[in-house]
Amino acid sequence: MPIVKIIELVGESPNGWEEAMKNIIKEAQKTLRGITRIGAKEFDVRMVDDKLEVFRVRAEVSFRLERD
Repeated sequence: MPIVKIIELVGESPNGWEEAMKNIIKEAQKTLRGITRIGAKEFDVRMVDDKLEVFRVRAEVSFRLERD
């Protein structure tokens, strides 16, 4: 029976939420194997001096734990 671990990652982009999510996927694939799901939990923006600075996505990444 597979065991799945879930971690939370935050991606950012000055160009929009879609690019922020793509950044999460790209970074997760660099170090995780067996990714089964990436689900967006929250979308927000960071503001500086009343101006939008960056789009942010908080996402859960699910992946299978490897066993010997």
